[in-house]
This record gives sequence, C-alpha cells and structure tokens, in this order.
Amino acid sequence: MAFILVISRPDMPEVKKEITVDRKLVLGNSLYCDVVLEDKTIASMQCEILPVKTGHIVAKNLDLKKEVHLNQLRLKRSALKLDDTLKIGPFVLKIDPTKLTPEELAIINTEYEEFV
Repeated sequence: MAFILVISRPDMPEVKKEITVDRKLVLGNSLYCDVVLEDKTIASMQCEILPVKTGHIVAKNLDLKKEVHLNQLRLKRSALKLDDTLKIGPFVLKIDPTKLTPEELAIINTEYEEFV
C-alpha cells in the first residue's frame, strides 16, 4: 500500500507538492532528507513518516526542540488518520483521500496499536 500526502504552505499558495509514502521518509531542512522542507524554523531532520505492517501511516517528530503538530497538538509519535493535519513549521501535510483504495480507506481510520 502507498499513501499520497499533499504538502502545502498556506502563506505561499503556489507551494503544493504530492509525496508517495511507500517507505520510510525523513522530512527536514537538510538536502540529505527524502523530502526537503526549506524553512529556517525546521530542523535538518525534523519528522519521519512511515507505513507500517497494519496499513497505517505513522509520523514521528525526530527533533523535539522543534515542534511538529498533529491537529494542533504537539506530536511525538502517532498514526495519521484521514482528516488529520500534520504541521511542520509553515508546511501542512494531509492525506489525499481521492487516491486511496476502498481497502486503504477502511484501514486508515481504524485504531492503530503499536506492537513493540
């Protein structure tokens, strides 16, 4: 399964990008990241987004000195649901529901339990 996340920047409407989450992705302000988010308020390696075996997408803040918000709450680690908004600095990330299969739609809003 692969999910599409739409990255936008409300203060710059021309900035809009789609990324496919089919493996672990690191987002940050470094050229070494899988997804580069150019803004000085973002850490060089700020956030990790990865698909897990259950079919969910998990987001994790890699630099707790810089804040990442999930629905206006400070994020440490959490699964993303369909209507969630992930905010990294001035960037907003949302799952694109139009690109999900019926199976993915059924999985994405179920509770995610992490097995360690």
